[in-house]
Amino acid sequence: MEYTAHTGRIHADGRPVPVVGVNYHPSRAGCRIWRDWDADAIRDDFAAVAGAGLTTVRLFLFWRDFEPEEGRPEPKAFARLAEAVATAAEHGLNCVLSVFTIFMNGQLLDPAWRDGRSLWRDPVLREREEAFARRVARTVRPYGNVLAFDLGDEISAVAPAEADGLSRAEVASWYERLADALRQEAPGTLVLQANNALSVFGPSPFSADNAGPLDLVGVHGFPAWAAGSIESTLSYKATSLNAFLARYAAAYGVPLVDELGSYAVDEETAAGYLAASAASALANGASGVLAWCWQDIASEEEPYRDRPAERFAGLRRLDGSAKPAFDRLVRLAGSAAELTPGPRPPRIAVHLPERVRARPQSYLDHGVGTVAAFYAHLLLKRGHLDYRFAVGPLDGHDLVICPSADRLTLTDVRRLRAAAEGGATVYISLGDRHHGFPGEELTGAEIADFALGDPGKASFGWLGTDWPVDWETGGNTPVTLRATTGRTVAAFADGTPAIVVNPVGAGRTVFCAVPLERILDVPGRLESAPWHRLYQGIAELAGIRPRLDSADPELEIVAGTGSAVLINHGTTAHRALGVTVAAKDWAVVALPDEGAES
Repeated sequence: MEYTAHTGRIHADGRPVPVVGVNYHPSRAGCRIWRDWDADAIRDDFAAVAGAGLTTVRLFLFWRDFEPEEGRPEPKAFARLAEAVATAAEHGLNCVLSVFTIFMNGQLLDPAWRDGRSLWRDPVLREREEAFARRVARTVRPYGNVLAFDLGDEISAVAPAEADGLSRAEVASWYERLADALRQEAPGTLVLQANNALSVFGPSPFSADNAGPLDLVGVHGFPAWAAGSIESTLSYKATSLNAFLARYAAAYGVPLVDELGSYAVDEETAAGYLAASAASALANGASGVLAWCWQDIASEEEPYRDRPAERFAGLRRLDGSAKPAFDRLVRLAGSAAELTPGPRPPRIAVHLPERVRARPQSYLDHGVGTVAAFYAHLLLKRGHLDYRFAVGPLDGHDLVICPSADRLTLTDVRRLRAAAEGGATVYISLGDRHHGFPGEELTGAEIADFALGDPGKASFGWLGTDWPVDWETGGNTPVTLRATTGRTVAAFADGTPAIVVNPVGAGRTVFCAVPLERILDVPGRLESAPWHRLYQGIAELAGIRPRLDSADPELEIVAGTGSAVLINHGTTAHRALGVTVAAKDWAVVALPDEGAES
């Protein structure tokens, strides 16, 4: 079977394939799957996975088990891999294989012979990696059901300090060498790198925006290990996380959420999180979702001796009975096609600056701005405004949003100006006053000065509301603007401009002196006021209103060409478009015609 990834989807022999499945360890063996081999248990589990309507299993290849001595592969392990993949094929299941599995559940399960050598820089070790990858690919090629090779589950966690110090070029080179080797040995199989959410929120070179040599952009969504002041597993921000990761990754390739789940919660909470977050991820462009994980783990071997709580994040209990989350995943799999409504080109783009995730290079740099992008996503969703993340030129959009800008290059400024000159409304909020201010010519204002603890800038008024400003959370100091060619539409309490609208070519800029998105990064603040109305007000300046609207900001609406997906991120039922959606649940509504408005 030939797998391809394009137009945001995964295809098998040219047909879109739903990718909804599980990360898999057999319960009894756990991470000793290739040592304590139990073919009958795996056969029974795969039959149950397929019988539930799931399509995909992700398997972890612990390198130490396949190559216990350097340069001396273990034939039994490769034979067992072949049997596992063949068993999956017999049941009609696709496989995702995590090739270099060393980090698992917070512990290193490392080949002893690696002896601390660099996975990415040591030339001899890189040769061993390529040889191992080629043997894995040759082993599974005959079965035709390996959808993708993951180069290594959260591989940067094997040596975090070194990984953070790698250049983007070094990581891309590592990706390219191994991806080429895998494709040569198993043509028609996709390649990805599975990374945790910090690869989007932090400056790691193992990131969505450095996935050029790969076919899929892998992201992991666990609310306990993500930025953005996520208050709880069932908070609005938590179940919106995977949709944000998918939308962000889609700016750079075809996104796959290959791990999502929750820890340290009861079964109903885990079920609610899985239902809302997975449905939202698919509706927002994820090519698939793989839940963590198949079953609670009976094994007490490593890594579970060190982290026993990792044993109880399964979809099924130790006795094999299904938890509520399993039933939610089965329902999701049966409706995967409905949850991916036909795309409609959005009129709104969220601009991702060239240095949005760059690590600080000196005292001049304020930091990275990806958390601001997360809050821009949340505000747009709560305002029922569709959008996409954009890199490169910004043509074809009526509204461009550049949230809490910390570092704008000359290329960024020129792109924003070109968008405005072409007729777009360009909204820019100020992060760092030194390197995030795009200049007087574009904004119609100049920065007169800053003042620490300026009491006159503790709030600003707009749209009939007084909006408080937490400068400390925003990581900025209050600035005093002076409008020049722009018109003040919102003012601070001291009367100085807070928001300035400036005509630029056929369009305009809307410049906000407040790091609006970043000041929301406090537990509970997003829901404390109707902050999304600020984005709705900016959209109205661009002539944009929600195609489908609701009075409930916690009810996400993803409208396609013939249907709309409603995802309730709240903890109470909400009703819209004639449908009541239970808490942390979803529904699909047919739209009567292309021009349907609500």
